Amino acid sequence: MNQTISTPQHQLQQKKHQSTSQLERLLYLAEVEFQTGFKTSFLYQLMKEGKFPKPVKIGNASRWRESEVQQWIHDQINVASSKHPKA
Repeated sequence: MNQTISTPQHQLQQKKHQSTSQLERLLYLAEVEFQTGFKTSFLYQLMKEGKFPKPVKIGNASRWRESEVQQWIHDQINVASSKHPKA
């Protein structure tokens, strides 16, 4: 018989592995510019208008959640596709 023994230490290791695999990657402004193709001033204008994800403030630093930036890009592609359907 092959039984799995679940100890508190084993459970803790599993939880650490799960939380590590679910960590959110934070992007520097330069990475956001690269991914979107937009410069800082335009990105901040969009943020001011509520049209782009706001950064997470860590001390004096600003970082953007990669998932939010990727979702925004995906949404922009969908909007553009719906305005210009393929013939």
